[in-house]
Amino acid sequence: MYWDQNEEEDLLSMPSGRLGQLIPPWDPNGQLCIVPEGSGRFVVGYNPTLPSQHNPGSLKPYKQPPVGEALYERDGTFTGRTFYVPGPYHLPGQTVGGDIPPDAGSGAFNDNGTMTGCAFDHEANLFASDLGTAQGAFPPPDDGRIIEWFAPDYRTFCIVDGPTAGGDGPHHVDGTGGLRQPGDLAVDRNDDLMVPEAGAVDALGLPAGRVLRFAHDTLPHDAHACGTDGLYPHERLHTSVFVQGSLASLPFPSAIARDPVCHCWAVDTTFGDPAVRWFDDSGAPVPGHGTVPGETLAQIGTDPNGYNPFGLAFAPDGTLYFVDIHITCTGVLTNCGPADGAGRVMVVRVTNGVPGTPVAVASGYSFPTSVTTCDPGHQTCPRPRSRSG
Repeated sequence: MYWDQNEEEDLLSMPSGRLGQLIPPWDPNGQLCIVPEGSGRFVVGYNPTLPSQHNPGSLKPYKQPPVGEALYERDGTFTGRTFYVPGPYHLPGQTVGGDIPPDAGSGAFNDNGTMTGCAFDHEANLFASDLGTAQGAFPPPDDGRIIEWFAPDYRTFCIVDGPTAGGDGPHHVDGTGGLRQPGDLAVDRNDDLMVPEAGAVDALGLPAGRVLRFAHDTLPHDAHACGTDGLYPHERLHTSVFVQGSLASLPFPSAIARDPVCHCWAVDTTFGDPAVRWFDDSGAPVPGHGTVPGETLAQIGTDPNGYNPFGLAFAPDGTLYFVDIHITCTGVLTNCGPADGAGRVMVVRVTNGVPGTPVAVASGYSFPTSVTTCDPGHQTCPRPRSRSG
């Protein structure tokens, strides 16, 4: 099991409970996805580790361009390859630029774009969610987007969904008309892309997050479908609502994962009660299946034992793992953000559709956003060099 935190990638071997580090501090900041080629290589989102973070990664060279998806060898060694959307913005001394501009005034590349989620389809094409400028404000701005890179070399791209007006450059980066804080991604058996949109709101402006389904047969299959500007025409993409949240249930869905035991889906919410709920393939709650309790909006930041799920994943036996990003706020949905050193990895044993009490199996983390599981009995899993062989 793997998770990102404080610009590094950590791991936990089960059932031994042995903790380790897959990538030392150097930019990981998003969901880890294993390349479906049998090598154990993987990608993870990144942006620069800044000196102000007091992190050893800030002493290492910045990747080019400043924001994208980085490709790693099985043992966590950076391959030197990054996947990105080309543009004019790079750090001093760099030659490779992306389309995400630096933060106004600071020159840092941390608040105008973050590749949070990722997923590979069965054709090995890579999808990533860029949450844009959504960094804790409510409601999140509608400048999130979904980007696709095409196998086998991932040198061509397409912006599948995103801002349609304003913003910066031909891709309307940080403009309007895109997604509101898209989260961790998944692909179903039909290759439809499942996209949690945590920041969606209802007609009254109240939290009403949702999980969208992008129909596979309407997704671009190569870069030619997107034209010279790299933007996929909205009218070609068929998007439906798979799960609709509300203020009362799943107001901020951040991740979705397939449960291999019930052959259904689990969806979590960073705020709200329940914290995790199970749905069938039609998007309806699974009858008789239990839920994982969570914090109500009024409880956020008041219960030191509370948890705020962000990413989640399943082991082959149906055991649920999720990361607690541990949000605190100065008021109800005001100035919310992850508390340094308070993040945890939680395990939930599920018996006959009844989830047990979440238990922390690792703790002391800063802003973990995802968790990924890998079964070495069925695929080549990433492993640090000291344990590979």
